[in-house]
Amino acid sequence: MKNTLLILSVLMALFIAGKSVENNNPFILNGHISGISKGEIVLLTFAEKGYQTDTSEIVNGNFQFKGYYPKLIMGTLRLKLKRNGEEMVLKKQIMLENVKMNFNGSVNDFENAKITGSGIHDDYERCKEGKKQIRLKYERIKQSFPKYNPNASDEDKKALQAKYAKHKKKLNAAIKQYEKDFMQKNPNALYSSYLFEKATIFRSYEQLYELVKDLHPDLKKQPYVAKVISKVENMRRLEIGLDKIMDGVDPVSYQVDKEYKGKRVLDVIYLASFKNNELCALKKDGTIIILDEVGKVTKRFKPTISGKPTAISVDIEDNIYVFSSEMKLVKKKIRGRMVSKELPVGVECQIFSKEGEAINKYNLSGVHIASGSRVVDQHLIVSDCKLKKIQIHDRTSGELLKEIDDMRACCGILDFSVNQKKEIIVANLGAFRVQGFDYNGNSLMAFGKRGKEVLDFHGCCNPVSVATLSSGAIVTVEKDPTRIKVYSNKGAKQIDGIEELVKGCTYIPMIVDNKDNLYLASEEKGIVKCCMVK
Repeated sequence: MKNTLLILSVLMALFIAGKSVENNNPFILNGHISGISKGEIVLLTFAEKGYQTDTSEIVNGNFQFKGYYPKLIMGTLRLKLKRNGEEMVLKKQIMLENVKMNFNGSVNDFENAKITGSGIHDDYERCKEGKKQIRLKYERIKQSFPKYNPNASDEDKKALQAKYAKHKKKLNAAIKQYEKDFMQKNPNALYSSYLFEKATIFRSYEQLYELVKDLHPDLKKQPYVAKVISKVENMRRLEIGLDKIMDGVDPVSYQVDKEYKGKRVLDVIYLASFKNNELCALKKDGTIIILDEVGKVTKRFKPTISGKPTAISVDIEDNIYVFSSEMKLVKKKIRGRMVSKELPVGVECQIFSKEGEAINKYNLSGVHIASGSRVVDQHLIVSDCKLKKIQIHDRTSGELLKEIDDMRACCGILDFSVNQKKEIIVANLGAFRVQGFDYNGNSLMAFGKRGKEVLDFHGCCNPVSVATLSSGAIVTVEKDPTRIKVYSNKGAKQIDGIEELVKGCTYIPMIVDNKDNLYLASEEKGIVKCCMVK
């Protein structure tokens, strides 16, 4: 599908590989702020590991930051102070390069402080000034527009609103064109590569192809740009079209089983299925629930779990694999105050019989949180939303055998399934795509894009779950609002009658049994069963 999104970043504070990787010098920022004698100034960055803060004491108006940034990154200097009895925060953006830099500013004009010593930051300021002049030009145009009149007719109000919307659209187009021209005129500047990454956010394949094909040859040589071009070429190979992926897969229809009793089972966070089609459910407190095909609870037990339960799997022998994450309390100083947060740092796998008897346990190497899991033959496969990877382990020992990268986890969610061909089908929600991989990590297929049509995936990030039917049809789950779709050679068809299962960015577990019955779980709404309509 040519319009598939390749979301290369959802971070507005972008980071890229560049010459700073080759520079072993430290980053040093010496600063002076007139108008303040003592206090604290914070350097805030946002990268792969999330928000990072560094705090420096201000003594006689002077401060210093030191560090090392293997990738080019934008930071924000934040100065909190009181003025006329009111607390306010002054901000100044800065490109962080591993060189000695100097800051000279004032509390009265903090945003326009002078930063020297970095050619990358100089390019940023130059580009920023050019865009500022464009905004001033369009602001002058806007000043000539008629003012809003609350007593005007609805028709006149609508016309004025449309005029302002058109003006804003022209302004945004002018800014984008300026950035494009800047990249072409400065192809060897690292900041041009930074602008290129920014331009790739939420771009479809066709848009990305148009973006890269006319780039200056020197800009194409920059590491990040070359990587994107490689990805685009890979997408051209994978995007064979949904019609070919679903070739020979006949459409099927589902309806909600209104008699199913599983809706009474609440607080379920993950699902698995036994070979006799009984359901295995993991509750938030670690309790294991086994339900028959009508939703009646036939067994429950609560194993001793040291960490936070996250997922379960069932193997061909009906053994139950329970995954829990060890949580570590981490304290960080953010904006001048200490904040405590629990983070997953390791995963334990415990194996039980269907009757609840302990069989084995081990720690999974290189996993922080098992956000999804499947046991296939001798392989234990888990997804890690924190590390954004799919990992394949030996199911007996837990030994790590293979890792698959290029995942776009979001909202603490990353799940997958394994089809009858032993292919790993990933709900790569941060990329708004379904992707297929073999056990060696080779990409096999991909489809999906962000949008509002039935073939698209909506919201901030979707799909959250995916499964494959025995026919080869693919089922996807979207949240906020809840939407379950079945893909076949006729496209996508939504299953009707499913109420809103979750609120906001919340995972919706799904499993398919041997009869192709679908089961969905909601902590508040219980378990929903969908049966195929003959």
